[in-house]
Amino acid sequence: MRILCLGLDGADDALVRDLVAKGKLPTLGRLIDEGAFGSIRSTIPAMTPTAWSSFLTGLNPGEHGILNWETNPNRTQHRVESAASRSGTPFWRLLGDAGIRSAFVMVPFTYPPAPIEGIVVTGYGGPPHPEIQPEEARARIETAYPDLVTAHHPMRERWWEDFDGFTHKLLTHVDEVAGVCKLALELEPDLRLLCVDFMSSDFAGHLAWHRLDPTHPAHDVAGDEIVRVYQAIDRACGELIEDARRLYGEEPTTVVLSDHGMKPTHWVFHTNRWLEEAGFLRYRSRSLQPLRRGRLDVLAKVDGRLARTRGRYGRLFDRIPFLPRPKEDRTFADIDFGSTRAYCFATGGQIFLGEASGARDDPRVADEVAEALAAIPHPETGEPAFEVRRKDELFHGRLVDRAPELVLLPLDDRIHIDSSRWPWPQAFDRHDRLDPEHFYGYSGHHGLYGILAAAGPGIRPGEVPAGAEITQMPATLCRLLGLEVEGLDGAPIDAILTDGDGAATVVRADPAAAPSETSVYSDEEEAAMAERLRDLGYE
Repeated sequence: MRILCLGLDGADDALVRDLVAKGKLPTLGRLIDEGAFGSIRSTIPAMTPTAWSSFLTGLNPGEHGILNWETNPNRTQHRVESAASRSGTPFWRLLGDAGIRSAFVMVPFTYPPAPIEGIVVTGYGGPPHPEIQPEEARARIETAYPDLVTAHHPMRERWWEDFDGFTHKLLTHVDEVAGVCKLALELEPDLRLLCVDFMSSDFAGHLAWHRLDPTHPAHDVAGDEIVRVYQAIDRACGELIEDARRLYGEEPTTVVLSDHGMKPTHWVFHTNRWLEEAGFLRYRSRSLQPLRRGRLDVLAKVDGRLARTRGRYGRLFDRIPFLPRPKEDRTFADIDFGSTRAYCFATGGQIFLGEASGARDDPRVADEVAEALAAIPHPETGEPAFEVRRKDELFHGRLVDRAPELVLLPLDDRIHIDSSRWPWPQAFDRHDRLDPEHFYGYSGHHGLYGILAAAGPGIRPGEVPAGAEITQMPATLCRLLGLEVEGLDGAPIDAILTDGDGAATVVRADPAAAPSETSVYSDEEEAAMAERLRDLGYE
């Protein structure tokens, strides 16, 4: 059996169904008609590094430890996350140990790459240019695509100044990634699994939802950029299926999935502003953080560490006149943690209870914050706007201490939950003005449900069962390849699989594979990546 696992990053379930019904995605439409199709739940939080880490390891975030692009410095050593800081084993290692060759092309959060029996081209969530292994593959791919990047940078490339030009870059990137996959198929005659992720669909959804959706508050000029990118990926998937048939002389099993969905942003909820108004969070009025990366950087770092770890430091420091005041775009260390009982960090509604204030260890605080958040009314209907989930409902594993105590999920998926620390006039904003020059200029945000379509040998036609999760994908793909994997959080999605021809080979994953506690990046690289993430609207 040969498997093509094709990722449409951030492809939204509702939008895909609509485009398929209109005949605009013929490859996906054929797979749906012939095989299994339905929604698949992302991780909570539904973030790229978290979701793809669960896809690669079969573990929940409390076990693999990736909850954001950067760590919360109050919970572990601060660093930009990478594959090296993730616990667990990428399932290509399990395949390789069983003699099954695979290729992973542009799958996010694969840098630095673990050894592979096959080919790896690292994806988004690492250096701008991918690392490619082995050497033969690197030479062929870099010769064919010398300017290959893991993804384009919308903010650095100032997408809003030439949206047509940036859309062309997204479309070109689809063709380049597909071309790399075709080279991988040619280079690996014994390849059993090809996994690829097309990142362009995610960026198109973030940037262009207001142009596709006339009901969006920021809708001005109609545009079909999202549709064009989805169609380009659909066409590329069809070509890869045909290439696999031609090269291998058999029908491949094709699996198409997205790591999360994409929804329009009609409102932005500024969580830290609400927590401040509700008395759960306090900012410092004096801070040395404006001195970061200058001649007094060392003092600023000491100031930040004391603000995070010493209960009375913030209020005492505020009494010293003539010291700098925080910038309008306040840093994490501009929070007075000694007086803060709850704060929002990272994307996806992650609410952490205060460490220096002792709130983290007081269950009454969790109850109080959860009750208050659950009572927040929707700005339009007055009905409750959010569901509040507890840590023990969502996460388990040896790295669960890094996880937030509460997670805020919108009951209306048009609400984007923001963790910025700007002094917003109010907690809820109607997202009717895009301002990418200064702040979050995206009109779409991640949704909890993506898509899963599968057809070909080993697939039972029908509906993907309700409750299917991305964490189940490693076990599902391994089962198709004749392996039964023990030690994973996610079991195979049995409802979409036919009965196997023989007994599966049992292999065991090592969920305790130790992550690195240090960054794989230099200080300069970390600073550049952190800036890039902030440009993209992340912590």
